[in-house]
Amino acid sequence: MPALLAIAAAFTFGVADFLGGLSTRKAAVVAVTLITNLAGAALAVLLVVVVDGAWTVQAVAWGAVAGLAGLVGLLLLYQGLSEGPNRLVSPLSAVVAAAVPVIVGVALGDRPGAIAIVGICVVPIAVWLVAGGDIALAGASTRPLALGVGAGLGFGTFFVLLAQTPDDAGAVPLLMARATSVAVLIAASVATRPAMPAPSTAGVAVAAGALDMIANGLFLWSTLDGDLAIVGALVSLFPATTVLLAVAVLGERLDRKQTVGLALAVTAAALLS
Repeated sequence: MPALLAIAAAFTFGVADFLGGLSTRKAAVVAVTLITNLAGAALAVLLVVVVDGAWTVQAVAWGAVAGLAGLVGLLLLYQGLSEGPNRLVSPLSAVVAAAVPVIVGVALGDRPGAIAIVGICVVPIAVWLVAGGDIALAGASTRPLALGVGAGLGFGTFFVLLAQTPDDAGAVPLLMARATSVAVLIAASVATRPAMPAPSTAGVAVAAGALDMIANGLFLWSTLDGDLAIVGALVSLFPATTVLLAVAVLGERLDRKQTVGLALAVTAAALLS
C-alpha cells in the first residue's frame, strides 16, 4: 500500500509540475507560484476539516519548516533555470531531491531489502536520463549547478521534514506548509508587484496547486506505514510523468536517453513496489 500511494504521489506531482510549467510560460513566476500555493492552501483547509488532525506543536512546526524548505527549493530551481543550462540544472535538482530522503531514511533506521536497494540505485539514473540530463558537466558554470543542488536539497528536505510529522497530525502539516509559503509569496508579490495572469492561465495554475496538494497528501499518507527511503525514491520518479505529458500534449519528442530513462523508471518502480 505505501508503495502504491508513493507512485500515485509521483504521478500527481508530475501532472502538477507540467501544469505549473505551462502557467509560468505565460505569466510571472511569482504570480503563478502565489496562485498555486493559494489553491493548495484552500484545499488543505478543506482536508483539515474533512480528515481532521491533532494541532500539536510538532505538527505545526514540522509543517511550517517543511513549507519554507520547499519554497526555497522552488525559488533556487527557478533561479538556476534562468541562468541555465536547463539540461543540467533540472536533472541535478531531481537527483539530489531523490537522494536526500533515501540517505536520511537509512540514517533513521530504514533497512531496505536487497531488491529495494537495487531499485533505489536505479532511481537517480532514471531521473537523470528522463529529465534530459547531460553528462558533460565539464565547462558548465558553477553557479547554476550550485543552484540546482540547492534546489534539490530544498525539495528533498521538504519530504524529509513532512515525514517527521506525528501520525495523528492528519492534514495539519500540509496546511501549515502552505500557509508559510503563501505568507512569504504575498510579501514577495507586494515587493515586486507582478502582473496577474489571464483567467485561463490562472485556472491552470489553480489546478496545478490543487494537484500538488493532493500529491503532498498522498506522500504524507504513504509515510505512515512505509520506509522513508523507499517512499522518497518512488516519489522522486515524478519527472517521468511530466515528460510523458510533454510528449502527449505539447508534441515534444523523446530522445534515446529519455526513452531509456523511462524504461529504468518503470524498472525502479517495480523493484521498489
